Amino acid sequence: MATASGKFDAFITTWDEDGTGFFKVGQVYLRETGNAHKLELEAKHAARDIEAEVMYAWDLGKEKSDAWWLGWGGYDLEEEIPFFAAMALPDVAEKLKGFDPKDNEFECKSIDEYREMLFNAYDEDLTAKDLKAGFRGWTASLDKEAQATLLKDLESWRKNAAKG
Repeated sequence: MATASGKFDAFITTWDEDGTGFFKVGQVYLRETGNAHKLELEAKHAARDIEAEVMYAWDLGKEKSDAWWLGWGGYDLEEEIPFFAAMALPDVAEKLKGFDPKDNEFECKSIDEYREMLFNAYDEDLTAKDLKAGFRGWTASLDKEAQATLLKDLESWRKNAAKG
């Protein structure tokens, strides 16, 4: 499924700022720049054909305002994407390979507990590149039906936002 996730690359924006990676999923630009209520209505218009539950945020801009997704289909993207990003880091992958529930320095009893501990240790160090990899990992983890719905929803969001 990893190759299928490449279809989604156009729907994530990543950047580094002050040593920290940031991302926005489904970022679109909306016409309204001065009124939060009108901007919310534009964002709702863009979301009108989305099948899955979506949570989004928007920001009034000076020349452009943007809106992006915080959650989709019950997934909290601000948790899922950094988690997948951290798990894909070479240091983390190596530590996961060597995990022994009976003998580890952190006394984690399960691999899931160990993953969570590693995530908390590495999440502040994620770069834009790491977050893009995390997005790919998350989309690849979805089954084919969910991937198809996600792609359709992202395309619809972008198309409807462009129409205004």
